[in-house]
Amino acid sequence: MIIVLKPHTSDESIKKIEDVIRARGAEPHVSKGEIQTIIGMVGDTTQIDPKAIEVEPCVEKVMKVSEPYKLANRAFHPDDT
Repeated sequence: MIIVLKPHTSDESIKKIEDVIRARGAEPHVSKGEIQTIIGMVGDTTQIDPKAIEVEPCVEKVMKVSEPYKLANRAFHPDDT
């Protein structure tokens, strides 16, 4: 699952989302850009309801990712390597 946060989300709000993810049994991987932050969720996310995360005020959208290698996905790493 990938969580796209609203532009200029505070570090405090990012920490809160990380805590929510860990409480649900997954591990957050934060990719912070100049304007926007993306958080990838690694682990078993099948029992996590995206709507429960989308209600957070700093969340722009939540996308389910079922394909392998999601940490290498263009959505998680938008810049060329």
